[in-house]
Amino acid sequence: MSHRFRVAAVLLSVLTGAAAGLGGAFPAAGSAGRPVPVIYDSDMDFDDASTLAYLCEEHKLRRIDLRAVTVANDGFGRPDRTLRHARSVLDQCGLPGVPVAEGATGAGVHPAPAELVTTIENVLTGALGDGARPPYRAALPAAELIARTVLAAERPVTVLATGPLTNLAEAFRSRRVAERVGRVRFMGGALHVGGNLYGSALPGFDNTQEFNMWLDPVSARAVLHRVRPGGLSMVPLDATASVPITRAFIGRLAADQGTPGARLAYRIVSRPDLLALVDLGIMYWWDAVAAVSTVHDGIAAFRGVRVAVVLDGASSGRTVVSPAGRPVRAAFGADAALFEQTFLDSLNGRP
Repeated sequence: MSHRFRVAAVLLSVLTGAAAGLGGAFPAAGSAGRPVPVIYDSDMDFDDASTLAYLCEEHKLRRIDLRAVTVANDGFGRPDRTLRHARSVLDQCGLPGVPVAEGATGAGVHPAPAELVTTIENVLTGALGDGARPPYRAALPAAELIARTVLAAERPVTVLATGPLTNLAEAFRSRRVAERVGRVRFMGGALHVGGNLYGSALPGFDNTQEFNMWLDPVSARAVLHRVRPGGLSMVPLDATASVPITRAFIGRLAADQGTPGARLAYRIVSRPDLLALVDLGIMYWWDAVAAVSTVHDGIAAFRGVRVAVVLDGASSGRTVVSPAGRPVRAAFGADAALFEQTFLDSLNGRP
């Protein structure tokens, strides 16, 4: 092979790897002995709490460095309980030193269905056993904790978001913060599939929306425009539709609980209120797929698209592929079997 062709081959390899990295997992922490710093932002519903338990175990495996946990109080968590639940998960997983913070209550656009908020609260209070504990008070608001964590980090931070993007939009009002973030991965949107609105959220809307984007489409649009080019990836319903929560997997988790994270995830997903919804076939590992695909390759298949967010009308919160949209790496499929095994192994602290 001539020198010219060897150079071309190397360049092609580098460019291909870089493009894959925008949507896939970040380099293994062990490759340089330094785990990637991560901020986790969510609305602390059942899926977020299970995902936080998973991230705790990945932190202990040194695949990530969980620097902060923030909660958006305009989602499915009950606002006076979300931060307490986040603190409970971290404490029970053995990570009491990770700072937590919450965003403003009711800061979104469309309120979460009250019946689902009540269900999620019953599930988490029952699973975490923290119903008698008082609300937790944080020293900083969520946007400020995100900003301080990003600016203080010695390396670019990955932000994983699995709720409405309200906190991120507020933190990224600072251009300096937005530019310092390594990348943002969010669970949200529906590009070539229908939405997942449910219950009292449906009247007046056409159900082309995914819940997280519908809760605060204004913030979703702001994040798309504020994150630097090449730094944004999304895991929409197009990917998570391949990974339902099943009784079979719950059974596997019941038999394989070697760590606090695994025990917490099982207690959450086996609560009667949640099992009733699992049996209806409407529950998926939405947030966990976004998290596991951030840490591990092969879980989801990403490709580049341009995405815009509809702000108003019956389609408010819809994400659409549009030439006028912002460049995003989006997942359009997921390997359910690989996800389940990787999730189970990581929850149990297996390398």
